[in-house]
Amino acid sequence: MDNADEEILKSMLEKEHQSGSSSRPKRRKVIDRNREEAHNRLFNDYFSENPVYTDVQFRRRFRMHRHVFLRIVAALGSHDEYFRMRVDTTSKMGLSPLQKCTSAIRMLAYGSPADSVDEYVRIGESTSIECLERFIRGVNVVFGEEYLRKPNNTDVEHLLQMGESRGFPSMLSSIDCMHWKWKNYPVAWKGQFCRGDHGSNNDINVLNQSNVFNDFLEGHAPTMNYTINGTSYNMKYYLADCIYSKWATFVKTTSRIS
Repeated sequence: MDNADEEILKSMLEKEHQSGSSSRPKRRKVIDRNREEAHNRLFNDYFSENPVYTDVQFRRRFRMHRHVFLRIVAALGSHDEYFRMRVDTTSKMGLSPLQKCTSAIRMLAYGSPADSVDEYVRIGESTSIECLERFIRGVNVVFGEEYLRKPNNTDVEHLLQMGESRGFPSMLSSIDCMHWKWKNYPVAWKGQFCRGDHGSNNDINVLNQSNVFNDFLEGHAPTMNYTINGTSYNMKYYLADCIYSKWATFVKTTSRIS
């Protein structure tokens, strides 16, 4: 480090010391995020007629197809004015519905903190959290009755037809719960809700907290008689891997001896 660099560093340290020792309250710095430019970049990257990124990249990054995402954006805009384009108190255009929904989806898809979406979407931390909360509430209200419910008879018949067409007669679906990483988990709980040296809710713990099989456990599940390899069964089943318990409703993989 030469003398000029030393002088610059010394000056910076002196200014920092002076600002830190001042008794005057610090004013909150207003960050001009240029949200209009961020919206245009987001639109050109993913939603224009000739987007920068492909459908495959959109599917991987948003965890859904583009038309599904746009349907959610439109539905939330009709349900909640928060997801409509608005003008703020300074007469500037506010965050777009695409920015707000992208922020929420990125946080859900990657499990990332609210502050992480700021650099690309240009949304501050507190606003990102608000977007996420209102996004979740809105999706539950708008889509809950149709998608977040138990399958009715028509749904069951459709699932059975899909399973049979794929060589699995009387199969409702396959089941494989996800591992959710749990940062800063209590060490005392290791082995109960955790895997290895990090915390997570594993398949069995997720299943035990789920109400998917409540009807089976309470004896309300409809019966179905069918025969496979000469054995009669009276219960629909789910495909599962070897980690799951030996329940009558699970059909697991078997080793092939050649």
